[in-house]
Amino acid sequence: MRLPLTVGLAGCLLAGCYTYRPLPAVDAVMPAPGTQVEARLTTAGAAALAWQVGPDVLLVAGQVVSADSSGVTLAVNHIETARRISSDWKGEHVTLPREDVASLRVRRFSIGGTALLGGLAGGGLAATFALIGGTGAASSITSPGSSGHQ
Repeated sequence: MRLPLTVGLAGCLLAGCYTYRPLPAVDAVMPAPGTQVEARLTTAGAAALAWQVGPDVLLVAGQVVSADSSGVTLAVNHIETARRISSDWKGEHVTLPREDVASLRVRRFSIGGTALLGGLAGGGLAATFALIGGTGAASSITSPGSSGHQ
């Protein structure tokens, strides 16, 4: 019983939960290359970048390729329109000029969310193993008075 329970808990904790946390200001801090970020575009920025990312796109998420005083280049993995229509990308590079970015949020590991998920998953696994006996062996149920042989 211990091995499946341990493997299940380890799987949940490895998957983990992540959240996006805002950077103090786009002008003050630029994330390092390799950082996973989510950029919210200004309305004017969405219009200016429509030829690159598509019409009405307000959210661009991806990994930072480079960042400097003029803007940030992302290997895009996800976009979302103002109508909340999402689309996955395969790492295409898009440069977002600084003036077109309303806010940047950095992806961070969520300790609380992961602990909650792990606790719920662990409790569920423990309850399941307790319910089925945790041995993995099939049991046969026989009616009273029968010998169990056919």
